[in-house]
Amino acid sequence: MQRTGLAILAVFLVLTTSACAPLLIGGAAVAVADEAVEQNQGGDGLF
Repeated sequence: MQRTGLAILAVFLVLTTSACAPLLIGGAAVAVADEAVEQNQGGDGLF
C-alpha cells in the first residue's frame, strides 16, 4: 500500500513540476533580460 501511494505521489510531483517549468524558465529569462538592460542602459531596467 505504501509503495502505491509513493508512486502516485511521484507521478503527481512530476506532472506538477513539468507544468510549472515553462513559467519558471520564463521568469528566469525575464530577470536575466532586466539585469542585462540595467547593465547596458543604466536606470531601473525593464521593470
